Amino acid sequence: METKTIAVIYDHLANLPAIEHNQHTLEELFEGYVSITNYYFDQMQEDTVIEADAFLLSNTALLAPLRPHISDFKKIVLMKRSIQKAAMSLIMDIPEGSDVLVVNDSFDSSVHTAHALYELGIGHLNLIPFNPDNAAACGSFQYALTPGESRLVPPQIPHVIDFLYRVISFDTLLQLSETLHLTSDITSRNLIKHLNSIAERDSDSPASFLNSHLKTQIINLVVQDLPTAILVVNTEFQLVYSNEQADRLLLSGRSGRPGKAQDGICSEMLTLLKDIKSDTTIELNGGHYMVEKVPLMFMDQPMGCCFTFHSESHLREMESNLSRHLHQNGLIAKYHFQDILHVSSVMEETISIARRAASTNYTVLIHGESGTGKELLAQSIHNYSDRSSYPFVAINCNTLPESLLESQLFGYEGGSFTGAQKSGRAGLFEQANHGTIFLDEIGDISPNLQSQLLRVLQEQQVMRIGSDKIINLDVRIIAASNQDLETLVASGRFRSDLFYRLSVIPIEIPPLRQRQADILPLLRVFLGDTYAELTDQQKDSVRAYPWPGNVRQLENAAKYYETFHDFPSYLRARRKTAPATPVLSPLQPAVEETACQPAQDLDILILSLIARFTEPFHGIGRSGILSELKDRRIRISDGKLRQLLVQFRDNGLITIERGRGGCRITQEGEEYLRSKDPS
Repeated sequence: METKTIAVIYDHLANLPAIEHNQHTLEELFEGYVSITNYYFDQMQEDTVIEADAFLLSNTALLAPLRPHISDFKKIVLMKRSIQKAAMSLIMDIPEGSDVLVVNDSFDSSVHTAHALYELGIGHLNLIPFNPDNAAACGSFQYALTPGESRLVPPQIPHVIDFLYRVISFDTLLQLSETLHLTSDITSRNLIKHLNSIAERDSDSPASFLNSHLKTQIINLVVQDLPTAILVVNTEFQLVYSNEQADRLLLSGRSGRPGKAQDGICSEMLTLLKDIKSDTTIELNGGHYMVEKVPLMFMDQPMGCCFTFHSESHLREMESNLSRHLHQNGLIAKYHFQDILHVSSVMEETISIARRAASTNYTVLIHGESGTGKELLAQSIHNYSDRSSYPFVAINCNTLPESLLESQLFGYEGGSFTGAQKSGRAGLFEQANHGTIFLDEIGDISPNLQSQLLRVLQEQQVMRIGSDKIINLDVRIIAASNQDLETLVASGRFRSDLFYRLSVIPIEIPPLRQRQADILPLLRVFLGDTYAELTDQQKDSVRAYPWPGNVRQLENAAKYYETFHDFPSYLRARRKTAPATPVLSPLQPAVEETACQPAQDLDILILSLIARFTEPFHGIGRSGILSELKDRRIRISDGKLRQLLVQFRDNGLITIERGRGGCRITQEGEEYLRSKDPS
């Protein structure tokens, strides 16, 4: 880059430190791309003529007397100065309403400095310019402000804030760089750095510069470095803009060397551009490109066209990246078998079957009531299988109408129906290739889709809507339903051949009411630390409730508890419900609260209850037993039950533990029950 010359002209050499500070600012901004010479008007000869690429004047009063000495007045830049940002906090700390003396090397300079401070919003102080000819009148001031002229401050003023030399303003430096045509990335970076160090009055110049620079950076980052060639022409097909890819690919002259935007478009390329229609594929420089042509309009007036050239290799790379992106953004299974919280033996058996099924590639059919965690189990099977590094795609078959579900599952070609994307779309079976597709609520699909799904299962092939091309697949299917598919088959609403194709490995997830031992452990996870607030009565109510909505309903109840510190009304009502007039069970004689010894059949009933609720890590508490007895219309006091349980324990029939351990039957207790009921 050519070195530019700057002539900086001052009135005189009275303030050498300030002059050196200005020189340092200019050298720091232009980093060796300029040569700076200082001139002093009071030392200038009458016949002196200054030659430079830019003239920087320290004082507007020099304009008229410098006319004979400057060769080109268009190159003059008037120096404005700013206060360094670091000083502003010290100035703002001066008490409001204070009279403050502003001291500079002359009265005019003091006035300019005071005005500059007012322009920066220093409105809480009375700023009074210093007149060196009247220094004796300044004895009443408590504060003085000076830009590096502390030696001139009257010594009787106790508080002096020296905010150092004023620096050349941003507007001045910006105008100077434009006059010199030095607007490189380096000078722009230094201008931004300078702007961040000074306190500037509100001005459009800094904001305009920053916004313009930001837009330029966005174009450079987003457009200039794109792998796609971009070319913009006006209505006369004259070149307006091209990025680097377009320069290399398209703007080649007859020499074959890459051209630049300012070199224009060669005649061969001009002919090619005029003949291009939108979405055209062409061969260029030995490669194949898809060209998009977009008209540029201002309201209803044509302004030109924008051409984009996508290489075949880049399009293939984009497709590969998209496939990877789909896998990383949602088409994955998050859950594993260890995420399925359980302690019950019936759930352990279900998971054991699922683990063995995961080691195969056979189709799995999961049956379970709503809320039992069918997708959780399906994801766990996928993650335990050899397909775990490939996509897991899930869709609920009862949430979409038939036409939309069909296009989602099998995909479609562009323009195959109204509203279809021009480029077409891959279906979920294609997206799940080499992985797993989970079809939830499969019992709700139409007979037409049942037929198409049967073909996919039989042939491992799919055909997009509007296409005659067969796509081979390698997909494992896991289906699920909360309906009894065998009943649907019997009623003719589900194809029997599809049912048997799906039900290679059937897995039944038991409802929560059939695995009561899992209820409180699940609730503990849902509630976290809040679980410690629960009373035994609340726990027993939760455990005794049938949970028709299964785990999902239990989780919702936990959220309700976290919000209101109590359970929903259906659980509270269960706790409070008790028969108005107790009716004794026909299984036993009347049991009075004062009785010394329970009846024999009551012993058997309570032991049976304990046996039913006994799990490896969990039993039933007294409140749970009392609740079960109340449901059977049997009345017994808590004290009497406690006495009976202690007797059972002392005889070795049960164990009693604190907290969730509760009462659990022993082997001797089970043998005792069998002796009373040999059948």
